[in-house]
Amino acid sequence: MSPPRILIAPHIVALILLSTISIPAVCAGVTGDVENWEEDGWLKTKIATDRLAAGDEFGCYGFPGYSWQANAGDVASACRDYLTERISASRWSDNPISIYTPNDLNYADHEAISNLGFSVHGDNTGLPGTAWHSANDTPSFAEDWYNLGRRGGSIESVIADQSMVESEAQQGGLLNFYWIGRVNDASVRHDGDLVDWLEGSDGWSTTWGEAWSYWASQRCYELEYDASIESGEHGITFQFMRPESCIAQDSRVWPVPLTWVFDLNDSIVEKVANGTVELSTFDGTEKILNSGWWQDGNLLYLTVRPNIQVEIITAEAVGDFDIVEVSENFNNRSFAFTIAGHSTEDLFQWSKRYDDSNLRFTWLVIPRTGDSPLAWLPVVGVIVLIASVAGTYYLTKKDQHDHKKMATELGIIGDESE
Repeated sequence: MSPPRILIAPHIVALILLSTISIPAVCAGVTGDVENWEEDGWLKTKIATDRLAAGDEFGCYGFPGYSWQANAGDVASACRDYLTERISASRWSDNPISIYTPNDLNYADHEAISNLGFSVHGDNTGLPGTAWHSANDTPSFAEDWYNLGRRGGSIESVIADQSMVESEAQQGGLLNFYWIGRVNDASVRHDGDLVDWLEGSDGWSTTWGEAWSYWASQRCYELEYDASIESGEHGITFQFMRPESCIAQDSRVWPVPLTWVFDLNDSIVEKVANGTVELSTFDGTEKILNSGWWQDGNLLYLTVRPNIQVEIITAEAVGDFDIVEVSENFNNRSFAFTIAGHSTEDLFQWSKRYDDSNLRFTWLVIPRTGDSPLAWLPVVGVIVLIASVAGTYYLTKKDQHDHKKMATELGIIGDESE
């Protein structure tokens, strides 16, 4: 007699098979499918470093497979690591401080993102504290930058509103524009008239992190100045510093130049130098943040980086002078503006049309979503499950028939045909 077979119910077999097939797919979902993306190779090329040198900034937009709602910190951390392994954030610092965030995160989420080094969260994130949603919405606290406004709207053709932009610019403050260069394989046209107007305007073309650092630097500094110069030339020594006490408040602030306004009471400036290195002479129309100076009557506009002493050399001895203020915007521009490239997946395709422009961009990068290597598993699982259930049912019925036939032959049960 053959040994008895152990029969397993069909639904048990199906459950085992389904569990085996589902484990890899479920694990992929839990880990965020972290391998399911493709990097933007342009971030490691001269194209990216040229953008940096020109004054552009690189920040974060998100990361495929991670959910803002599930864990905002994980999204920010993954994107930060992706970015810093490929490119510096700015010519001022390697560390990124600008990030896109959706408008349904709570304050605790924003704090978690800030603790990862991101100071500017944009835009229109819905928090009570706001920065630059209007000309009078001057930020008072660092947390206000968790909700950066979008006063400028889009620079996309048809959507852009130049008359509104001109009206807002006249009121001053910071305008923030939205830009997305491509949708799938289609290029998005920008508004040529608006871009031309911005390039020729009195605005300071800056970036999110640069504008925030300029703002933060104005709120904590020390000054040293003297009307006597050891070299024997006429003029003033000047230095603005960010001491340890300022750095302790926020070490993320980039060491950007600030524009200082002096009243020299008829003294004429011949040059400004740091040792043997002379600062650039501006003509008053510069739009990109840099160190330099220009004079307009009695007023000297001096833009200099922190912790660098300069000598302001004048034609004759300086009598009384006043440091009037630190200008709200670089080079005493009447307003400032930023352009944020949202969801930048292909730097070359998005930026190439602006190669010869004097506009600066904040590129919020994200890797491309790739085809998941496990995407076919659910389909195969269903097919295998159906085939397994059908096969198991057939084998079970066959085993039952064979057992009954064997029992009949051995006389254990009677023949039902008799």
